[in-house]
Amino acid sequence: MSGGTAAGATPGVGAAPCVDLHLHSTHSDGTLPVDEVVRTVAEAGLAGFALTDHDTTSGLDEAEAAAGRHGLRFLPGAELSANEPGRSVHLLAFGFDREHPGLQDFLHRYREDRRRRARRIVELLQAAGVALTDEDVERQTGAAAPTRAHVARALVAGGHVSDLNAVFRLYLSRGCPAFVGKQETPPKVVFDQVHAAGGVVCVAHPGKVHGVDDVRRWAGEGLDGVEIVHPANKAAVQARMKAVADELGLLTCGGSDWHGPNTGRRSPGWAHVPARWMEAIRERTHFGRAARRNSVRQ
Repeated sequence: MSGGTAAGATPGVGAAPCVDLHLHSTHSDGTLPVDEVVRTVAEAGLAGFALTDHDTTSGLDEAEAAAGRHGLRFLPGAELSANEPGRSVHLLAFGFDREHPGLQDFLHRYREDRRRRARRIVELLQAAGVALTDEDVERQTGAAAPTRAHVARALVAGGHVSDLNAVFRLYLSRGCPAFVGKQETPPKVVFDQVHAAGGVVCVAHPGKVHGVDDVRRWAGEGLDGVEIVHPANKAAVQARMKAVADELGLLTCGGSDWHGPNTGRRSPGWAHVPARWMEAIRERTHFGRAARRNSVRQ
């Protein structure tokens, strides 16, 4: 991978500034409020970040304000859910107009589907003999829309399963007794919605299940970029994805996918993502254009 410090390495003196473009807070399935996420980013010595909570923009105003207090560059984001037969497709949206009515209506439908899905998961768990209730899950979600991670935490908190990995292995992964899919949403639908709101879309952690052929096909449907650096992306995956991004003229991004301490996730600062990747994304978006207009007025 060309440019910036290699993922997992320690930047030396004079190293190029780095960012983290994949972070979660309690507005979805992270365990820390926005202020603490941003403080952690600042303490890691990063130059900027994007908050990418699942299917919501509710934490972005807080994140932007906190970025200002810490002198950090900020990029609004969200991790959106799409799917194709037999698999989920996670997509990172960046730089959109967070007030766009069409996008907000789209996200509202997403969150309602998450609530439907959580209720059905609980029903299936009960049918499997697990005494979990909707209220148990709600205690984990707070004001956020429920995710499988919230259900998993409720199962561990209730003593039903020993750890989060075991929950997914036994109950919540595809093919398991309590797996429930999300509403049908092809990736192109997400591309179109985000583009209408002035944003761009990168495929998240392609090293998990997606290959170069998928990226090529989605690029033809409107995909703007690829997450190169991610804990699930081994060096060979990073190299392949960087090569196809360069070939197709796609944006590149990366991050830790951090959900908070003690969640088994890499911390901000692990993923040494070049700040220039973030700036290239900003330049292509509503957020970047709005920032330039405001700068001219001042």
